[in-house]
Amino acid sequence: MLELHKIRLTASGGPRLHDISCRFEAGKITALIGPNGAGKTSLMRIAAGLLTPDSGTISLDGIDFTDPYARARALAYLPQFHNIAWPLACRDVVALGLLPSGAPDAERIEAALTRCGAQDFASRSIHSLSGGEAARVHMARLLVADAPVILLDEPVQSLDAAGAQSVMRLLRHAADAGTAVGLVVHDLNLAQAHCDHIVLMKDGRCVAQGAPSRLFTPAQLTPIFGVEFASIEANGQSYVVPQRD
Repeated sequence: MLELHKIRLTASGGPRLHDISCRFEAGKITALIGPNGAGKTSLMRIAAGLLTPDSGTISLDGIDFTDPYARARALAYLPQFHNIAWPLACRDVVALGLLPSGAPDAERIEAALTRCGAQDFASRSIHSLSGGEAARVHMARLLVADAPVILLDEPVQSLDAAGAQSVMRLLRHAADAGTAVGLVVHDLNLAQAHCDHIVLMKDGRCVAQGAPSRLFTPAQLTPIFGVEFASIEANGQSYVVPQRD
């Protein structure tokens, strides 16, 4: 379990965070939800060890979180933007995910590519792929190391409905295998369908935490996003949708 306790960030030039505490638990998918500028990416980068808070603590099952090598072996992170500067073959992009654990393992690389449906273009340059194809390769890079904690910042932002569902199914499979999964996502209904725990954020504060069925209500979401929501029922499941002005 990755736990953040009373995280505060006051540096200028970005969203401030005010005493946020949350956990990413093994076997669960935890989503950071909130409007633009709420501080979700800043909190995720702090959780990944890429940004240092002004105060607060981060613990990872007793691992020294200040040791970058130990952290790299225990945690895998996929940023919001992940451009590859060189025209690497997709297989080599995935191999980068094994750097913290040692030499590349061809069998694990091929297994990760297959798991993410990217085996057919493993030898192609990453620059030759569509956005959806590249997303599969980056997911394979994230999953190849089998890190106990994986964090992702908006992994479905540029994907169509089928691609987004595919990514969420991969994350669900990882969580069911015991991985602690945390992500930033804007699609409320996608989070409703796939996530176990929600951290609702606004203006650098944690407004509420809990199961999506409890938090995804018009009463909870309207003041956070500043638009009216309505609740609808489909296939025995309740969903929230924003209303027209």
